[in-house]
Amino acid sequence: MDDVPWAFEARGSAWVESPLQFLSAVEAYASGDLSTHGIVMLRQDAPGLSALHAELRRLHPAVQPAALVRRPARPRSDDYTWVLGDPFSVRVQRSLRKAPRCRLVFVDEGLSVRYLLRLLSGPSPQALVRARDHRTLPRTVLGRSAARVLRTAAAEGRLTVFTMLPLPGELLSAAETVGIRVVRHDFPLLSSLPKRELPDEERIVLGTALVEDGLLRLPAYLSWVEEQTGRGPVAYCPHHREDPRVLARLAEDGRVRLVDPGLPVELALRGLGPGHEVRALPSAALVALRGLVHGASVVAEPVPEDGWTRKASRRLREDTALTASVVNEGEHAGGV
Repeated sequence: MDDVPWAFEARGSAWVESPLQFLSAVEAYASGDLSTHGIVMLRQDAPGLSALHAELRRLHPAVQPAALVRRPARPRSDDYTWVLGDPFSVRVQRSLRKAPRCRLVFVDEGLSVRYLLRLLSGPSPQALVRARDHRTLPRTVLGRSAARVLRTAAAEGRLTVFTMLPLPGELLSAAETVGIRVVRHDFPLLSSLPKRELPDEERIVLGTALVEDGLLRLPAYLSWVEEQTGRGPVAYCPHHREDPRVLARLAEDGRVRLVDPGLPVELALRGLGPGHEVRALPSAALVALRGLVHGASVVAEPVPEDGWTRKASRRLREDTALTASVVNEGEHAGGV
């Protein structure tokens, strides 16, 4: 289905395309500060979202109802709060062009919040195109149109960014100057839910999508995993977009037990405590876990410098290094 008419009986909806977007949208609703009523529209071809919704409803029945849809369904009036995840999504940007002047809330999708604020907060908004994407003329035109829509929404006090990511003070000031409201959270709802059974292993490695996205060379990543397994057996939790070649190689390694919790690690591993170690390349999932676990060691390992591909922009590398510093500062401070 493309449209869910009954969803608009409420005064808000969320369109989500990934597990992190979904969890962030649920937290946004639970905060009561943005919109307390609405439907969560799940991208139909995104894996795992239906199972995630079912588990959240089991743990917390007040979680919003959901529907599977192929594309975002635009709000029909100004009196509406529209929660969105990925500002660089072509589907989202096409919908924004024809949307009414409603309230807009963007939630976390990896590191995109930092990049979004950077592009919108300058003297004039820049085209919303991912740093790693090829900039064709049609893509740039669409990105510029989306940037103008969001900059106008900010100027009119209709744009909020809801994020668990620590943000530099100068970036927050720049966002405030153009009218963007930034609301920070640390997953209070998720932290309150009953804990799940944890892996037997004390050492856990989280997978990455960097290889699948063409940003990190496969041999460099496999070498990094070899360093982790050289310190002892590990439970390996694959990324939901893990490169199949990585999984095939790890399935042959007796020191690695592939563990697919069927849920985002933010939900599946939030019960980790003293004695557990989590290692991964820098990611938003690590930032979330840093605030969710109590006493576990959570460390972002540096990306092998010679492993980056030419597709990895300087800005992406800088953001990745910043994410690592945020995670590891929490580790050195003793966590939460």
